[in-house]
Amino acid sequence: MMMASNICQQLMKKIWRSYANDLDNASEDEGIYTIGLRFRNGRVQYIYVGHADDMHERLGKHKSGNKQAIDKFVKKEFRRNGGQDLRIKWKTEPDHMCVEGEYLDCMARKLGYWPKYNMQDGNRCNRR
Repeated sequence: MMMASNICQQLMKKIWRSYANDLDNASEDEGIYTIGLRFRNGRVQYIYVGHADDMHERLGKHKSGNKQAIDKFVKKEFRRNGGQDLRIKWKTEPDHMCVEGEYLDCMARKLGYWPKYNMQDGNRCNRR
């Protein structure tokens, strides 16, 4: 199992991909993913971190869901401009349920802010 800080670094170093154009390339494996919003100056702000048993499927569900605030935002962006400003990254991680919260903490420390649409601290497992 990889340490959460390693996953955090690896995921943050990955190149942002277009949510609209690259969703079909998202892994169907379990892991951690993040959604970003690209601004006109090209900068991308991390707005959400999640985990899934099938990242491709979960990212697809964000486009049509109404359950979470991130679902509503992504759905609105796709209606507004086809999701042109949304970006995604993902990292395969079999222990995704246990490291999501640790990854969020790591990312918030490195970025200096908490992702806007993460309303909770994320999942974590008790480790000794």
